[in-house]
Amino acid sequence: MKNYISRIMKNVSKAELIYWWILRALMIYGILKSLIFGDKYLGSSQPLQMAANLVGMFAYEIAQALPGNNRLKYFSPYFQNITALGFFLGSFCGAYLNFYYSVPFFDKALHAFGTAEAVFIGYEYVGATQLKRKVTCDPEIAVLCALGLAFIISTAWELFEFSYDQIAGGDAQHWSYQNALAAAGGDPSKIFNLFDPKDPSRFALMDTMGDIVMNFAGGIPMYIILRIKPYLHSKKRNINLEIEEMKKAQ
Repeated sequence: MKNYISRIMKNVSKAELIYWWILRALMIYGILKSLIFGDKYLGSSQPLQMAANLVGMFAYEIAQALPGNNRLKYFSPYFQNITALGFFLGSFCGAYLNFYYSVPFFDKALHAFGTAEAVFIGYEYVGATQLKRKVTCDPEIAVLCALGLAFIISTAWELFEFSYDQIAGGDAQHWSYQNALAAAGGDPSKIFNLFDPKDPSRFALMDTMGDIVMNFAGGIPMYIILRIKPYLHSKKRNINLEIEEMKKAQ
C-alpha cells in the first residue's frame, strides 16, 4: 500500500489531484442529494448512474492497483485529466443538471468532446503498449493509430445505442420523436438537434448523423493537436528514448 500511494504521488501533481477531487466532490454531492431527495429527471436510476461514472473518475488509481505488467499501469495521469471531465460533463451536467434538454446542443458538443477524448486516450494506449512491449514507434504513426481507435470507439457507441434500443426498448438513439418530445416536457423548442429534421419521421436519422458529424468535428482537431505536440514523444518526455534505455539495461 505504501509503495502504491508513493507511486501515485510521484507521478501526479498537486494541481491534478485538486482538479480531480473537485469534480469527484461535486459528483458525490449529486449522488447524496439524489439519494436523499430523489431526482425529478431520472428518478432512482440517477444516483446509480452517477456512482458508476464516479468509479470511472478513479481510473488512474485503479490502473495503478492492477497486478503484473498490465499496460494500463503505463498510462500517464494526463489521461484522467480529460476522462474525469468527460464523466463529469456527461453524468453531472448532462443528466443530473439536465443540460441535455436545458442547454442547446449540449449533447452534440459532448459528442465532439467525447471523440477528442477518445483520440487522446488512444494516444495514451499506443504509448502504454509501446512501453509494455518495449517497441519504439514514430510519433506520427502513434497519433494516426490513436485517431483510428477513436473512430472505432465512436462508431461502437452508435452501435450500442442502436442495439440497446432494439433489444431493450430504450431511446438512447432518439429513434422516436414522440419520446423526445415527452422528455422535453412537450415543448418542441427544447428538442435540440444539429439538423432540422423537418419531417419528424426523419428525427432519428438526423440525430444519428448529427452525432457522427460532431464526432468528426471533435476527433480531427485533437489529432492535429497531437500531431503538432505529441507529448509522449517530445523533448520533455520521449518514450522511444525510455524504451531504448530499458533495452540497454537488460
